[in-house]
Amino acid sequence: MKRGRPQVLITAGNTRENIDSVRWWSNIFTGKTGLEIAYAISSVADVCLLTSNLEHVHELTVGTEHKIEVYHFQSHADIMNMIPSRLSARKYDAVFMTAAVSDYVPDGAYTVLSRKEAIDSRQEVWTVQKVQQPKISGAHQTLAILAKPTAKVIDRFRTVWNYHGLLFKFKLEVGLDEADLIAVAQASREHSKADVIVANTLEMVHGPEPSAIIIDSHTTLKVPRSKLAQALKDEVVKRLSAP
Repeated sequence: MKRGRPQVLITAGNTRENIDSVRWWSNIFTGKTGLEIAYAISSVADVCLLTSNLEHVHELTVGTEHKIEVYHFQSHADIMNMIPSRLSARKYDAVFMTAAVSDYVPDGAYTVLSRKEAIDSRQEVWTVQKVQQPKISGAHQTLAILAKPTAKVIDRFRTVWNYHGLLFKFKLEVGLDEADLIAVAQASREHSKADVIVANTLEMVHGPEPSAIIIDSHTTLKVPRSKLAQALKDEVVKRLSAP
């Protein structure tokens, strides 16, 4: 029986977590990398893109020849629901987890009434008053947002969701040299049981020659940012065509 086109799931963009009904916290990432990977891979595979970027949703819905299925998410909770839903609906040969998912979600707003340094200078004792409202007042002299950690989405693929296809993890660090970045990324790849990890630093992203490093269990390949999507497409083709 002839095998159909590979099925690829890609997540892209950032998550936005509500502080109140009119404010959120998020991060600087726009989903451009995930979109570029989706475009590149759509020439050889059927692609489903989960993205937080509504402009990209619009672009894929009305203005492109690329046949890419697209869904929009906003929060960590959204993406935690959407991924298992997609995995149960279709068998994916490869997953690219490029989305920059928040490590924390807000868990209450407080005005700080007093701060006192403890014996250990690294610690402080705070007296606070909870001020969480649908719209937090701007009249407070100080404001502290309590946060609680989120579940690591990438770590659920091999465990909770029982995904057995190719898994591509993405990792950004700050202030590491290349050797340390590779070591940290390799440990992160192994922890999540990912086949490949794409790693870079903020300095590499914003440097004069933006680049990233593609790392698997045996090799590391540094590529210019402009050629990353094509390199990852080639990686998928190679791995899925291997006997």
